Amino acid sequence: MLYPRFLYLSFLAVLASGCSTPSASTGPYPQNPAISDAQGHPRDSTTFYFPAVDSVTTLRTAKDSVEAQSFGEPLESCAGELHFTSRTLTLFQAPILSNYYLGTPIYRFTWLRSFHRPVLLTLTLRQGTGILRTQLLTKHPFTNPPPPPAPLYTSPKSKEWWRKRQAQLLADVEYQEYLAESKKPPMQVKQAETSLVLSSEQWQHFQQLLTQCHFQTLSSCEINEVLDGAYWILEAHQADGYHMVFRHSPDETDGFRKACEYLIELSSVRKEERY
Repeated sequence: MLYPRFLYLSFLAVLASGCSTPSASTGPYPQNPAISDAQGHPRDSTTFYFPAVDSVTTLRTAKDSVEAQSFGEPLESCAGELHFTSRTLTLFQAPILSNYYLGTPIYRFTWLRSFHRPVLLTLTLRQGTGILRTQLLTKHPFTNPPPPPAPLYTSPKSKEWWRKRQAQLLADVEYQEYLAESKKPPMQVKQAETSLVLSSEQWQHFQQLLTQCHFQTLSSCEINEVLDGAYWILEAHQADGYHMVFRHSPDETDGFRKACEYLIELSSVRKEERY
């Protein structure tokens, strides 16, 4: 499960429809110590990782606007999705890339799927060499164990059934182990972490894919109504500025998705399910 909006709002998020909408998020780094230190460490686990402007879009449909109003949300904001992404990044102990320049170009792809564990791919240029780091969490953040079934009736017979059912659950070793595992917080899978040194050709090909989809001019966020799916978030952290693109289950023919998928293909999660 993803952020509660996935659970209760039929998964309002971003569906990529092309590579042509201008962005307002590129520019110099704010260097705000209230957000992070100069090494990118967030102030605390509630810190928002992205520029506030990146959570705003003007592409809501009329139907989306009505639904957003009914839940008391801003009409043109995807802040909920990005807050969930920010909280997930703290679990990866990832630095904030939008506040200070960290001294080297970094591309970070955060892949948050509805039914699979989160993936973080970080491509860093060090001394002219691209290094791709793959990280995974043990499970989805913020999932709670399901409650035991509640009695449907209040008759003596149903109460007796309920008492016996509770006793069965307490005696069920597998169920108790499941509850105990569900209550554990998500953690990084250290044994699954890998690093790959890219060739100059692989680095150049990734740059070409970004150029082909006009990554730097893509809008940071677009909102549409989509069921289930996955968040695809790609950040570019460079000396001349920061830019982020957030999409929800982009189409397989979309240029932005192709750029992200190239990183997936290079990584150790290339066989993971994509949607």
